[in-house]
Amino acid sequence: MTATSDRETHPTVRPAAYAPRRIALTVVIVLALMAIGLVAGRWQWGRYETKSHALHAQQAATGLPTVPLESIMTTADTGPGAADWRKVTVTGVIDQKDLVQLRGRTIDTNATIQYLAWIHTSPKGQAVLLNLGWTSRTEPTAPSIPSGVVTVTGTVRAFDSDNGRPGTRITPAQMSGANGNILAAYLMVDSACGGSGCLDGVAPVPLPELSLGPHLSYAMQWWLLLVASAPVGVWLTVRDAHLERERLGGNGAPVPEEQKKDVEVEALRRPAKRTRPSDEDIEDAL
Repeated sequence: MTATSDRETHPTVRPAAYAPRRIALTVVIVLALMAIGLVAGRWQWGRYETKSHALHAQQAATGLPTVPLESIMTTADTGPGAADWRKVTVTGVIDQKDLVQLRGRTIDTNATIQYLAWIHTSPKGQAVLLNLGWTSRTEPTAPSIPSGVVTVTGTVRAFDSDNGRPGTRITPAQMSGANGNILAAYLMVDSACGGSGCLDGVAPVPLPELSLGPHLSYAMQWWLLLVASAPVGVWLTVRDAHLERERLGGNGAPVPEEQKKDVEVEALRRPAKRTRPSDEDIEDAL
């Protein structure tokens, strides 16, 4: 039978991998993967940048001298800015009436209660939020706060975002009793001492140990998915079509029965592969 008559007898059949519905489904899946890679990669990159800026700011503030808070921040500031992580001092009266317990935080795997209060500075009348320290949640002990004018030493930090659940975030939105202009940052207190004594009954909250984490590598992996989705989709489609043609025959038509029989006969004629050496081979080796 000639090649022309063979094509007429078995016309070329389009592989199922090239069917319009299959192509459309592949395109939809590829676009979905690209969108996921783009969004997830940008989110991981944003997390990486946030941690990177915080780490660099912490490292830049390490070793700098302790300065008065009012020398690097004013109530006109919208956040700590360059003052973040700086060691500062502030003088005023700590409000003991509106002490707030901060819940839901751990230190070295210990569940804690941390205590928040305002210090009202003099003579400028500013209100600065203080994280006085922490005690174990299993044995909570209210801090002993010195009365009168005290000098507080601590580290400047940015407010938490408000989640609407009082007692869970360090933010003025979950506090009361502030008099005067509120400074747009809080202090993690190291010490607070005055004429009547020093802050007692709580331990200072340690500074967090910052790291960049795996966010950069995760971002690269998601963007690799974005870049590779289309080529992989094309490759899989072509591969499926090729495998289907091999199953059906070179032109996509079913393989003739005569050809199948010839392949089977040829396989039977091939000598069986020996799995062990013959006696003659053993004698020659000896």
